[in-house]
Amino acid sequence: MKCIIFGGSGEVGGAVARELLRSNVCSQLTMIGRRTVASMQNEAKVRQFAVDTNSPDFEEIVKEIAQGHDAGISCIGIGSGTASMSEEQMMAVEVTMVGYFARGCKAAGIEIFELLTAVGVKEGRADSRIKYFRVLGKKYRTVLEAGFNKLAVFKPGVIVGNAHTPHWMTYFTRLVPDSFGWGNIHQEEVARAFAAHLEKEADLQKEPVVAYGNKEMKRLISE
Repeated sequence: MKCIIFGGSGEVGGAVARELLRSNVCSQLTMIGRRTVASMQNEAKVRQFAVDTNSPDFEEIVKEIAQGHDAGISCIGIGSGTASMSEEQMMAVEVTMVGYFARGCKAAGIEIFELLTAVGVKEGRADSRIKYFRVLGKKYRTVLEAGFNKLAVFKPGVIVGNAHTPHWMTYFTRLVPDSFGWGNIHQEEVARAFAAHLEKEADLQKEPVVAYGNKEMKRLISE
C-alpha cells in the first residue's frame, strides 16, 4: 500500500510515519509538508516533498503528488498553541490546509483516509461555543465532505510521550478509564493504531466512517 502523510514532521505524525516504515502494509511513504524531515532522508521507502502549504494551489499540488497512492493520512494539529491563536489562525491550519490535502487526495483517486482529531470532536460541534471544538468540528466536517469511501477518525484523549502534553496533566488523567475517552494513551499506541487500521481493518471496512477512541485504539493494537 502506498501512503501519503501530511503532518509527518509533528509529534504524532512523526510517530505514525516511523510506525508505517516498520509495517509491511506500507510499501512507500510519501511525506508532504512545509519542510523535509532530516531523520527520514535516507529511508528507502520514503519520498519527501517540501511545498508551500499556505498556497491556494496546495490542493492541486497534493493531487499531482498523490497520484497512484492508496491511503491518505492527516496528522496536522496545532497542539498546545491553540490558546494563544485566534480562531482565524486555527482555521487556516486545521480546516483550510487539511481540506486542501483531503480534497487533493480524493481527486487523485485515494479512497482510504485516516484523520487525527481529538476526543470529543464531532461534526455537530462545528457550531460549539468553545473555540477548540468549533474549529476541530469544522475540520472533521470538511474531511467528511471530501467523500472518501473509507474514513478512519482517530480521537485520542491525553497523549503521553508528546512534547505538547504537560506532565502534570498525564498524572491526573492516568486513572481515567479508557471507556470515557479522556484518559491517557501513549503517542506510540496512537501511531500503532494508524498502521493497524491499514493492516487489519481498511480492506474489511463496510461503513464509510469508523472512529477510534482510546479504548478502540488499544483494542486494535492488542488483537
